[in-house]
Order: sequence, then structure tokens, then C-alpha cells
Amino acid sequence: MPYMDVWMYNSRPRMRVFLCYLLIGVVFFIFSDVMIYCYNRSLYQPMENYEIQAYSPEVTVTLAESSSANGNIKGTVHNNTNELLQDQYLKFEFYTPRDVLAGVKYLEIGELEAGVTKNYELGFRYDNVSSVEITNVEKEQVAKATPEELEVSPVIGTVGLLGGILYLFL
Repeated sequence: MPYMDVWMYNSRPRMRVFLCYLLIGVVFFIFSDVMIYCYNRSLYQPMENYEIQAYSPEVTVTLAESSSANGNIKGTVHNNTNELLQDQYLKFEFYTPRDVLAGVKYLEIGELEAGVTKNYELGFRYDNVSSVEITNVEKEQVAKATPEELEVSPVIGTVGLLGGILYLFL
């Protein structure tokens, strides 16, 4: 029995070429996934400067990161009162390193029962953001906000879109 004569590897040249191409494709896929992951990690820098001025409900930040063009913030909102919270919003004010206001976003908390904790995620597309200030606001203050300030969808981008499409097929 020859050395390469196994059930999966046939000695015919066409099958050998096909398996070589398959192996090259798998190695390239793994290599490109690792390189894309490393590139995305190098783009986002953690934002250490954030100020939370929201005490009722209690707001915490678990992840705050930004790149030169966009970023996202993740955290939790905990109702530390004994009553139902309604029509409450969180206001995020984003600042550049020179303390220039880059933009404002509003996040609706929704109804929050007493003692309940809720996760939030906020994506933003502002340039060169280094700090954020988080405060509570009422629904009346949000009425004057622009539609861009009310959009809270997480930043996905083309890499996330392509990754989602590949995930569907794999």
C-alpha cells in the first residue's frame, strides 16, 4: 500500500489538486479571521474618562471604547428606587480630548420596575472621542432632540455585516 493511499486521499491527480485547494482555502480563511480580529482590536481604545451623573436609576459602564471614527458603550441600568420608572432617558455627551462637545445621544430606559437591572448598548459615530458624560433626563427634554441623537443602534460596519453573512452560511 502506497504512503498516501488512504480512504480520504485518493492517488488520482484531480482529487489531489482538489484537496490541496481545499486545504489552501481553509488555511486562508483561518488566517484572515485572525488578522481581522487583531486589526479590529487594535482600532478601538478604551475610554477611561467617563463621568456618570445619574444616581436614580443607578448607571454603570462595563465597556467604553472608541476609535478615530466611532465607538460603543455598554453597561447596566439599575432601578434603586422603590417605584416604577417611566419616561426616563439617559443622555450621553461625547467630548474630544480638548473638551469640545462632539455629539449627544439619548437612550430610552423604558419601564423599569423597582430593583430591576437592565443592560444597554449604545453605538456612536463621532470623531476623536475621548470622554463621555452620562446624565438622567426627562421625556420633555428629549422632545427637542434630532433623529440622529435618538438613534442608538450599535456600530456594525461592513466587517460586521460580512461576518454575519458568513455566519449564516457556516
